[in-house]
Amino acid sequence: MPAFGALLLLAQIAFAVHVVRSGRPYFWIYIVVFVPIVGMAAYLIAEVLPELIGSRPARRAASEMKRTIDPTRGLREAMRRAVMTPTIENKTALAEEYLRTGQPGNAAALYQETLTGVHATDPALMLGLARACFAQGDSPGAEAVLRRLREANPDYRSPEGHLLFARSLEDQGKTEQALSEYTALVSYYPGQEARCRYGLLLQRTGRPEEARRIFAEICHSVEYGPPHQRRAQREWYDTAKRAMAEKRGGDRG
Repeated sequence: MPAFGALLLLAQIAFAVHVVRSGRPYFWIYIVVFVPIVGMAAYLIAEVLPELIGSRPARRAASEMKRTIDPTRGLREAMRRAVMTPTIENKTALAEEYLRTGQPGNAAALYQETLTGVHATDPALMLGLARACFAQGDSPGAEAVLRRLREANPDYRSPEGHLLFARSLEDQGKTEQALSEYTALVSYYPGQEARCRYGLLLQRTGRPEEARRIFAEICHSVEYGPPHQRRAQREWYDTAKRAMAEKRGGDRG
């Protein structure tokens, strides 16, 4: 029985983490905690199984569950594959695992290693290196890599890369350049992150009315969007709501 209790506790923790990370309603945590077996079964039936229609959601859900239970499993597997078969694809997968597990220095070194020969200007690898630089706090390095990427691949388009470029400029205090990049970015970036970061920068630079308009647009878009969008954009929705509330509080003060 003690072993069963321990397994049940681990399962409850895994389910609770999944609820939080997937942006589902928090009442599921109480159900899983207070009526564990019935609650977990209900959660699987009501929330998880509907997403398992189709191979891609099934793989994603399975991957999330594995990472919740064993967070370093993906890193170990990627290391094993890269050692056994050191292809560009396997090295890239390992670099991504290093980034996911908070080891950007290792990721940067691996990306540098792959950016040679015919892959010296590969845009995906250069973007990976820029992400690793930024994750290390090296915003100038990230900016430099992204500028080289743009010069070497003028037709390459990446919303993620564009956002990273704007953030690297913002992080260095190059405010006007960052605002210019955000202005261009928000017109096509999927989701609300770029728009929210743009609003926060406007707010910090003394343009509160423009920022408030953007935050209101974010809230309206998420509140009236489909459920899956509300889950995916929960972080930026909450950030926009807080920013608006703080502004109102400052006005009253």
